[in-house]
Amino acid sequence: MRILHTSDWHLGKRLYKLDRSPEHELFLDWLLKTLIDQKVDLLLIAGDIFDTPTPPHQSLELFYNFLYRVSKETKAEVFMIAGNHDSGLLLEAPAKILEGHRVRVWGKLSSSISDHWIRFQNIDICALPFFRSYELLADGEGDALSAIRNYITKPKERPQLLMLHHLAGIHEAGGSEQVITLSGVDSIPTEDLKIFDYVALGHIHKPQKIAPQSYYSGSPLLLRFSETTKKSVILIEEEAGQLHPRTLPIPVFRDFFTIKTNEKEYQSELENIQSTSTLTPMVEVQIELASPKVGLIDHIKEILQKKNMELLSYQPLFLTGEKKEKRSDKIFKLSPLELFEEFYMTKFPESEGLPVDLKEDFTKLLEKVKDAHSSPKN
Repeated sequence: MRILHTSDWHLGKRLYKLDRSPEHELFLDWLLKTLIDQKVDLLLIAGDIFDTPTPPHQSLELFYNFLYRVSKETKAEVFMIAGNHDSGLLLEAPAKILEGHRVRVWGKLSSSISDHWIRFQNIDICALPFFRSYELLADGEGDALSAIRNYITKPKERPQLLMLHHLAGIHEAGGSEQVITLSGVDSIPTEDLKIFDYVALGHIHKPQKIAPQSYYSGSPLLLRFSETTKKSVILIEEEAGQLHPRTLPIPVFRDFFTIKTNEKEYQSELENIQSTSTLTPMVEVQIELASPKVGLIDHIKEILQKKNMELLSYQPLFLTGEKKEKRSDKIFKLSPLELFEEFYMTKFPESEGLPVDLKEDFTKLLEKVKDAHSSPKN
């Protein structure tokens, strides 16, 4: 028997202005082929299938088309749980229909512990979607860790596998995750997970092993320029009651480059970028400048366009004398509106400036916040 562990697809995700749908489509094509080539019996999706609780139509269509193809073109079953980015109710809405296509969904935490346990061939699987403290401790009292132990503890008659979307053990974040806490439990101790023969974790975007048989599969795509770790999924083979995991690398569908440079070297460094990715490579330029340079962005775009690349993020770092001003220091010198304007220009470097209507809306929002703080409290 073979099981494939993946998580954190974040369908609908954008990086600045970039729509990631083409990359997600290529990933799902690759994943379907992998299910077929590796003769996978069970696909695990450990949460954060979508990037928002209300995903765009395009993302929903991409996801359900994938599930349909899995049901028609493979013999694999699919078990999936909701993550902190997902709407559990949205995922569970078509559950009855999906069951007919060998897809099982756990969107919300049930008060019945047995609802989260299911036997698949010779393995007992516990599937726990992301849950908040009020769901775990219905009366608002008690110990969260003890409540978790009640859910994941079952007399062991055969190999056991846990699929969970929460922080566990000592892990290294990828930098693009949302911080989640669980009733004072920062991270579930791996000691509480050691009874399982495999723990399929979601939420952390950097693939890693945090304990024997406990793995974060990570996100299939780089979600920020700062992420440099190669992406992968985990194939688990069951032999004589033992579960043996191994990593399968995911192809790079679009390259992302961060160029840290200066006025003298930026042209040669941009011209030296090499890429073989299927989709147009994206480039972030962090450049040290003595002063603003008219036409610099256009020149950078022209260089990249000749290489069939695109400038996605432009970050000028201005020098003050011989000392570069730290961005963290600069933040405290800016008003909220100035800070918002800088954020906008960082996100949309090709823009001529903050649009007037957006500036007016932001100003009104600041006034509302100010009025709310100055109003007397009852």
